[in-house]
Order: sequence, then structure tokens, then C-alpha cells
Amino acid sequence: MDLDQNMNLDQQIAELLALSKATLGEEAAAKVAQAVELAQLFHHGQVRKLDGSPYVTHCVEVAYNGLSWGMTDLAATCGALLHDAIEDAPAHLEAEQRLQAFDAHVFEIVQSLSKIRNLQTGSGDLPATYRRILGAASKDLRVLVIKLFDVYHNSGSLNVHGRANAKNKASLALIYVGVARRLGMITLADALIERILPHLMPVQYDRAKETLEEMQKRGAPGMERLIPQLEVVMGEGFAHGYAIEARTVGDYFFLTEQPGTGQLMRISWPTYRLRLLVDDDEAAWRVLGKMHSHFGPLPRHIRDYLNAPRVNGFHALTTRIVWDGHPLNVQVVRQRDERANRLGILAEWGVSGPDPGRYMRLLATLGDSDLRMSEVHAHVLPDMLDVYTPRGDRLTFPVDSVVVDFAYLVHTELGERCIGAKINGIQRPPEYILRDGDVVRILTSKQARPQRAWLDVVKTARARTLIKQALKNPDISVKGIQRSGNGHFQLTELASPDIVWSMCCLAVPGAPIVGRLSEDAHWIVHRANCGKIQGSQWETGSWNIVESGESLDISFTVGHRTGALLEILQLIAQSGINGRSLQGKGRSPESYLISMELDGKPPMALGKFLTQLVHVPSVQEILHYAWKV
Repeated sequence: MDLDQNMNLDQQIAELLALSKATLGEEAAAKVAQAVELAQLFHHGQVRKLDGSPYVTHCVEVAYNGLSWGMTDLAATCGALLHDAIEDAPAHLEAEQRLQAFDAHVFEIVQSLSKIRNLQTGSGDLPATYRRILGAASKDLRVLVIKLFDVYHNSGSLNVHGRANAKNKASLALIYVGVARRLGMITLADALIERILPHLMPVQYDRAKETLEEMQKRGAPGMERLIPQLEVVMGEGFAHGYAIEARTVGDYFFLTEQPGTGQLMRISWPTYRLRLLVDDDEAAWRVLGKMHSHFGPLPRHIRDYLNAPRVNGFHALTTRIVWDGHPLNVQVVRQRDERANRLGILAEWGVSGPDPGRYMRLLATLGDSDLRMSEVHAHVLPDMLDVYTPRGDRLTFPVDSVVVDFAYLVHTELGERCIGAKINGIQRPPEYILRDGDVVRILTSKQARPQRAWLDVVKTARARTLIKQALKNPDISVKGIQRSGNGHFQLTELASPDIVWSMCCLAVPGAPIVGRLSEDAHWIVHRANCGKIQGSQWETGSWNIVESGESLDISFTVGHRTGALLEILQLIAQSGINGRSLQGKGRSPESYLISMELDGKPPMALGKFLTQLVHVPSVQEILHYAWKV
């Protein structure tokens, strides 16, 4: 579907205009031609690093790819042609004004696709740009689809950037693999992975490819012997076509929660998949039954995605059989679903674009300024599980989601009052990790409230956002803090997980302190005279702790010189403190990291030791301290 890389610019433009006329009509093709002229104007004199060709060839190819893959939309095609105009055009050309005059819808698309610049460095602010693109996509999916084709085309020339830069750009491009998968654009996602992996993990990729090719070579004769056996499911009322496909390295690659990272799983069987094409549901079930009776199914691998399609719209009956001593994946697909299973939302495109209804739930909280990039990224992870309500309604979640995720997706109040759930009839806590196929009934209490600890376990952006909003309630209780309501608090517990101790001013027991509630319901404690204290939201505090044998956990850096450690050990001995544990490792040629846990003295004495430690000549910086019971 891509344009020939060897075509010159005039040929590429002619191909795009011919395709526009064939798919969008003559009048629309004329407007595409106007967009081409604007793109040439905005990118005049700019060249690509790959081969020195005019930069506008990239814009033409992005538009051509989108149109040829199925994005049959005039505004989207023009937006693809002009997607870099605002950020790349010289200021005197007044790109924004010209685009608004050209087409308001195209301008909105291009504006959403333009990079947000970091005010300090001047370079692109990736998290902010990513949030804006996904936020705009919640209103107009064309923005996201154009971005996917932009990333796809750029990933074909990563080799010109050098090894380190290519790996970095590959990790950024990898973010959009999950987006493509979630929108059902499996073919595009696979193509992206094949372009990205050689740069992201070259050694692992080469080994995996070699292993996969060897295993497929061993399995190829068995696939040849399978073909005559397929006669049992071919014919009128059964399957009318089949395809035996070799799996790719991308099939063994999974995204991880951290944006731009993934894991390449060990290459193992099955290395082939069999796709059987049928006309309707009845034929699909007949074929599945005949396959099971003839070959025998592998338990726990049978899925009905015809009546309960996957969240990305995939429709099929899937199973796994053993053939020639190895497992083989089987998909029974209705003919009308074949294209949609490969192209997803692109297969639905019509005159006014696809119906975005079933994608909106996935995009509902994207672009929320309160979300960190990793939280936004969690929405586009490919690994999902299906969980059911007692009535049989199916809800889809990221892998490792918990009961609280389920509760918040059903209803906000259900999440806030959640005390656990009955899963498959067994009572489980709110933090219980859901499994594929679980039937969940949420248990609630009027006295229950959202817990800060839930933020450490939830996987959905919706749950995280709603929990944060609930925790902003100034009346929420914080373990270890007693508030009087008149701007004063008492600190009653040192080892509370809800308390965050400042690293800048060492708020040790006995020192004058201030504190406030953070957005995630931690209580932040500083010394009253700390230079970082600003604003009027801080409350004055006092100490009301019971000396019950807390230990002090400290991590700090020490200059790499003779006698540095001796100075610290002498201070410990002088203070009469016990060293419960002591560890050290090199951090740089100039310093090393020391972690220690100390006890044997009351908190006041341990706090005094901490303030003295700062003044030891060899100590460079306190990185962390916390109290433990």
C-alpha cells in the first residue's frame, strides 16, 4: 500500500491525486491538490535526512498511506498532507492563518498534531504532545489515525539517525503500537513492530528471528501435510477458504507499562496460525466442532469472539489444536469480518468517517492534564482481560487490573464505597488482581472511602483520576496525622506510609514543622523555616509521638576518598546507635551510595544523628530517609 520509494515527487503527487479522485471523487481531489500546493509552499527548501529528497515527500506518503489503507476522508487526507506545517513552516508564511482560511476542520487536525515545545529547551515536549494528541482523539479519531501513519512512515528511515538516536526514536514510536492494536489496526501494528524492533533491541531481535525461522522451517512440512486434512471442514455449509500464516517476531512482543518499552518473549510453538473463512455463524460453529472432533482441542484455548468481540473489534472463534506434535492456533472468521479484523477502524470508514462509539470508552479520560504519561499509556497497552458482571455484561481491562478498577468503571460511587468483591462466589479484597473470565460482584459499605494505597495498584486511568479527585477532600484522614481544623496538626506516628518526609530540610523529631495534604493524599512534612515553603496552604505542626522503637532508614552519597566511611562510622559510635544494616556501592567515579538502617535510640536521638550526618565532610547529599517500625 506504500508509494514506491524510488518515485520522484511529481510521480508521488500524481499517484496521490489519482487515488483521491478514485476514492473521494473529483471535487475532493481538487481540494487535495490545493493542500499539496500548500504543503510544498510550507516545506519549500526542506529536505529529508534519508536521501536528501524534498521533505514534502514525507507528507505526501503519509497522506497516500492513510488513504490507501482505508482512511477515505477528505479532511483527514488534507490534514495528513499538512500535519507538519505549523511547526515547520517559516514564520513569515503565517501557516496558522493560511490553514484556517483553507479549511477550519483541517486546521484543527493539524493544530492537534503539532508538537508542544518545551519552553526551557525549545525541543518537543513528548508527554505534553502525546496527551494533546490522545485528548484530541477523544473528540476526533482522525488525529490519532494520521499520527499512526506519520509514525509508520518515519519508522522506515530510523537507520539514518545513528544507533543511539534510532533506539530512542524507536522507543517513542513504540508507544503508538498499542494505539494501533487498540483501534484494531493489527496489520499496521505488526508492520510498525517489524520496523522498530531491529533498532529497539537488535541483538534480541536477530536471535529471535533466527530461532523463529528455524522452528518454522522444521514445522513447514507439517503444514504441507495439514492441507489435505482440511478437506473435512471445506465445502458447502463449512469453510470456503483458508490461509496458513507464519507468525512474525512481532507476535511474541508485548508492550510493558512504562511508555516506549516492551518485552520480547521466548520464541515457542505455535509458530503458525490457520485461518478458516466462513459465511455465517452457523458455519463457523460447524467448522469449529469439526476441527475439534477431527484434531482434538487444547483445553482453555477456546474463545467465542463472535458473540463477545474483543475490545478492538476482533470477531472470530479461536481455538488451539495439536498437529504434527505441535500446537497450532486456529481462527474461524466470517468473510465479512476478515478485513475489519486486520484493519480495525479503517475498515469502518465511510463518507463521514467511522462510528467512534465503541472506542470512546477507551479514550474517555485521555488528555486529562492530571494524568502522567505512564497513566495515559496504560490505556493503550495491548494485553487485556475480559471480566463479567453477574448479569453477564463484559468489561475489558488492562492485565493486572484490580477489583477497584472494576468498581470505578461500573460507577464512580461504587468505586468510592468499595470494600471488596465476590469473585466467582469467593470474597476478595479491593486490591485483588482480576483474572480473565472472572465474574465480579462489588461489595460496598456506606462508611467506606477511597484509600491512597489504591493508587499503587489500580491500572486504569479512570480509577486513578477519580481516586485522586476523592483524595483531594481536605477532610480525608491521613494515618499518623491529627488535624484540629484551625490550621494546626499533630504528628502522631513516624512510620506512617501516608507521610512524605522532605529531603531538602530534614524535618526530624523536635524541629518546628509545617505540613499539607498532597493531591494523592500524602501528608508532606517540611521544617517550618524551609526555603521551599510557599503559599498559604501549609499548616503548622507539632510532635506527639510515642517512642516505640522506630528505626531510621537512610540513603546518602559519600565522596570517594580515603577515610570517608570512617568518619561516618565514628559518628555512629559516638551517638551510641546500632547499625542494623549497612550497604554500599559505587555510584560514579567520584562518589558511592550508602544505605543503612539504624536503631537502638529514641526518635529524637536518631533525628539528631541525621542532622549531624549532613555536616560530615565526606557526605555529599541525603537521598532518602524514612522511619520503620
